Amino acid sequence: MDAATRRMLIAVQFCFGVFPIVGKIALGGFQPRAILVWRLAVGSLVLLAIAAVRHGRAVLPSGKDLLQLFGLSVLGVILNQLLFLEGLQRTTAVNAGLLITVIPVATMAIAVLLGREALTRRRSIGMTLSVAGVAALFLHRGADVGGERLRGDIYITINAISYSFYLVLAKPVLLRLPQLVVVAWLFLFGLFLVPWFARDVAWVPDGATQAQWLALGGVLLFPTVLAYLLNTIVLSRTHASTTAAYVMLQPFISAGLGIVMLGERPGPEVAFTAVCVLAGLWLVSVGPRRHPAASAVQPPS
Repeated sequence: MDAATRRMLIAVQFCFGVFPIVGKIALGGFQPRAILVWRLAVGSLVLLAIAAVRHGRAVLPSGKDLLQLFGLSVLGVILNQLLFLEGLQRTTAVNAGLLITVIPVATMAIAVLLGREALTRRRSIGMTLSVAGVAALFLHRGADVGGERLRGDIYITINAISYSFYLVLAKPVLLRLPQLVVVAWLFLFGLFLVPWFARDVAWVPDGATQAQWLALGGVLLFPTVLAYLLNTIVLSRTHASTTAAYVMLQPFISAGLGIVMLGERPGPEVAFTAVCVLAGLWLVSVGPRRHPAASAVQPPS
């Protein structure tokens, strides 16, 4: 892998890693569903335009492919992004960044359950470690007054599992269609549906401050447009399995920015969960004979 591709891989992790921070700031003035509408509108417009320029008539899939893309959109965009934003509103940016790393472990587990992966001892240990770390965080959060942070952590985890199902089920479609075309249509289907469920929230709230609008712009620029574009370029230059190790940078980016920008102070239970989840992720991701479906771990969060 050349230096330029390596730099782009790091840039992708940064784009996703800043999402919990800028998202947390934006949620001070916008409802989660309003942010989702903005992401889907900007994402579908930009990605579909670029996909049309790059792939021409291939940007229009067959009817059968469109039906499959709709189902994948529900798993990989609508549920995924909505649950992430709802969870982020309730938990900390540090927790959100950490729990995102559940994705590759959950993907491997689902691939094994569906018979698309072999279960090795290394992977078993990795998945057990990750589950133990997340369970410890949930048990500690259960003692919180009101349980809001616990609910947020649960939403983030369900978001990760939803996206993991998407990764496994999307593999046949991704082999037939260009990835950029697939992602553009996932956003577009979400744009057709989500606004109907967001009519009771203000998409342009009167009370939003300049900082919150700037944070929304950060959400649209970094984890929505740049992350998907750069990730598409990276996956065209290297194997998808290479990205698995780099995703471990995301929680450290989120944690560092959360401490500096939001003043969050994670406790020892978060450190314990981080060690377990990242060790489990390493065992699952870096081991030999990995399957591509379990390696494409970039969340659409």
